[in-house]
Amino acid sequence: MGLLSSLFGRGGEKTYRWKPLRCMPGDIVDLMRECERIDAPIVSLEVELDGMRQRVGMSSDYERDRGFFDTVWYVDDEEYPSLDAFLADATLGGRRLSDIDEPVLVIRDLELGDPRGNVLLAQREL
Repeated sequence: MGLLSSLFGRGGEKTYRWKPLRCMPGDIVDLMRECERIDAPIVSLEVELDGMRQRVGMSSDYERDRGFFDTVWYVDDEEYPSLDAFLADATLGGRRLSDIDEPVLVIRDLELGDPRGNVLLAQREL
């Protein structure tokens, strides 16, 4: 196999470092809700929909005395101040996240690497 074939797959076939995890966008939202509920509001995923890769997640600042605070939800560089705002306005592949009724590919967990390392999400794999 040539160098380009090994980098980009055979015949235009995409290759990934880990096997992509297929789930519904609502599963990602449920993961965010659960992480917020258990006071661990950090989710950072790379997803693919319609051939377009995007970063999706939530992050928070942290101080020992205050714990987590100033949580934001995001898609790439767009940030949303609440989960409700995220659901109302966030888009994947140009479509509003809350309107997508087909699976997305989770390419990697930006904290853990293999998306299956995130047990809550892996349990929902299609």
